[in-house]
Amino acid sequence: MSKIIGIDLGTTFSAIAQLDDLGNPEVIPSIDTNRKITASAVFLKDNNVVVGDKSLEGLKTSPFNVVTETKRQMENDVVYSIETGQWVEKDKGKENDFSPAQISSFILGKLKTYMPDIKKAVITVPALFAEKARVATLDAAKMAGIEVIELINEPTAAACYYASLPSVEKVTGKVLVFDLGGGTFDVTLCEVNGPKVDVITSRGDKWLGGKDFDNELLNLISDKYKENTKGEIDLKNKKNVYLEIAEQIKRALSVRKSQSEVIDGSKGPVKIEITREEFNLKIQTHLEKLKMLMEEVLDSSNVKPEEVSHTLLVGGSTRIPIISETIKSIMKKPPLKGVNVDEAVAAGAAIYAGIKSKKNLNQAQKKAIADVKLQDVSNFYMGTLVQNEDPVLNRRVTENLIVIERDTPLPAKHTVAVATLHDDQEALDCSVTQSEGRENNQEFVNLIHQGTLNLPDKKPKGRLIDVTYEYDTSGKIHCSFVDQETKAKYEVSLRPESAEDLRKQREAVEHVIIE
Repeated sequence: MSKIIGIDLGTTFSAIAQLDDLGNPEVIPSIDTNRKITASAVFLKDNNVVVGDKSLEGLKTSPFNVVTETKRQMENDVVYSIETGQWVEKDKGKENDFSPAQISSFILGKLKTYMPDIKKAVITVPALFAEKARVATLDAAKMAGIEVIELINEPTAAACYYASLPSVEKVTGKVLVFDLGGGTFDVTLCEVNGPKVDVITSRGDKWLGGKDFDNELLNLISDKYKENTKGEIDLKNKKNVYLEIAEQIKRALSVRKSQSEVIDGSKGPVKIEITREEFNLKIQTHLEKLKMLMEEVLDSSNVKPEEVSHTLLVGGSTRIPIISETIKSIMKKPPLKGVNVDEAVAAGAAIYAGIKSKKNLNQAQKKAIADVKLQDVSNFYMGTLVQNEDPVLNRRVTENLIVIERDTPLPAKHTVAVATLHDDQEALDCSVTQSEGRENNQEFVNLIHQGTLNLPDKKPKGRLIDVTYEYDTSGKIHCSFVDQETKAKYEVSLRPESAEDLRKQREAVEHVIIE
């Protein structure tokens, strides 16, 4: 039997899980550390890369060679420059600089060594990951030699895992999944009925996570060092080293009220103490953002906090005490505990992988997941750009026309009719847009595809064109623009291949040895 694999490709840590012979998800430990999570860090040097905890050792000697937080760059056209230790625009990079997809492929390649016989996987992504970031994730998997069965949203996977656990207090009714990882935040409202999980809505922030708390701690460390010594710490060349110290302090403050560390700067080593109270105050702005997004999820669903039966914790950053206190302040009750928050997403992905490839399961595995059902929704508005006459401006303006609404259950199919603007119009712009808000203004939407439907000449103004979007459970979208009269058609399926030249990216990593 082929292995059934789920992968949580995280900002800070990643994990890989499978269904055991009885159909229970199990997270596979690292072959290097025997831990069930692997640091999403890569040490780059010539044609050799070191992935995981070992790579972090390079922060002391070659900090510019260590790449972290790659996940945050997945939707950007950037490459990592070893010369500067920074992400730079793709056209400003050098031949040996790597894209986010390439670096992520090294992480996936390392996870693959834990189970060398794997070929297919379900990979998780943040609910608010835009199309470009999802495509980059698929590219990374291809370069690592992994066929992606499907992408699944992280909070959906976590909810699936929680709902399947007999040992945890019975999760049922309206459930809030609070997913705070190293680099991203998702909050998702679900309806859970036994092993059936229906997603209602999600909100999130792609730039809010534990790493932002580390940066706030770093600023606090810098301020205290300056206050105590009148000196400075080297944030240009040793920032990653100090961030590692900040992360250690953050973890310590999760179990004690203060923590002291020796900080080496321009005036020599100095012992600095930071209290939990100081830390909480420093991240207050981020806590307010978390609360705002929680309230937005509830308000958009017309759900009151008391109607939510449980709040489920996902992600290592939820171990911070003030996070539970923040949740309690909104939900009026503490979150549910009792599950390893680092493993929930990978385990849920393994369950979903089993659902999507039942023919590879034994009878016990099939029985274990037979009743598991997931219903996800569109996390974005999907639209197309149209031109309308503006009576105030007395000219044509380009606007975004929504075709599929946010929070529409998937799979979905919807058609809208648009009309040509003038006689003898020869072509129609076929654009596909994506947005988090219900935006009409084209300046506030992402244009994820643009094509052209050629039209026959000598046809009158007002000819109707049917615009149909089909959105499947994996987030793939098929779009068609059809002339009602002539049946002329323009079609595109988004996400079959990357918009980038994947072949060139693959060639660049073919000879890289992963340790």
